[in-house]
Amino acid sequence: MISLKDLYYKAFGVRGSTYPDFETKPKVKDSVAHDEIDTYATSIDQDDESYEIKSIFGTQIHMPVKIDNYWLPNEPLVTLTGGKNIVKTVVAGLEGTVKEEISTNDYMIVIKGIITNEQSDDYPEEDVAKIREICEASGMHDVVNKLFRIFGINNIVIESYNIFGIAGHQSQQAYQINAWSDRPVELILREGV
Repeated sequence: MISLKDLYYKAFGVRGSTYPDFETKPKVKDSVAHDEIDTYATSIDQDDESYEIKSIFGTQIHMPVKIDNYWLPNEPLVTLTGGKNIVKTVVAGLEGTVKEEISTNDYMIVIKGIITNEQSDDYPEEDVAKIREICEASGMHDVVNKLFRIFGINNIVIESYNIFGIAGHQSQQAYQINAWSDRPVELILREGV
């Protein structure tokens, strides 16, 4: 049996906090029966607090992530980083600076995952192709994830992605998606202005 925790350590050098029952529950994959995906999605979309998140901000956590109606396989590691735009002004005769908070930055999001072929030792071509399709699609992507929901993130824009192998494992593929939180912006065009 393949230990996903060991694969994540081998691919990324980290051992994330595990989503409850990470080793015993079936992995969320696109190939799961439709009823199971709907049940899983319902429990995530609602305010279901039946599982505990041990670390929320800046720490990697194994959690189900859905991008554009596709559940990423094997509960990837999610890192979320936020910040603020602050202008520091030097004033003569004053120790330090005057800080003015201008706005909040977009959240920087890193999703690290491993795709596995659980049926054979063949390369998981279909799932890798799906990840590529998502990453290369233009525009904003809808996302579902409990951590994202806590921070009010419903959409992301993918900036870059990496696909890299795990030495000695031809039926597994590691990937990393680097994205930014986003939100729809409505522009109003006025004639004569």
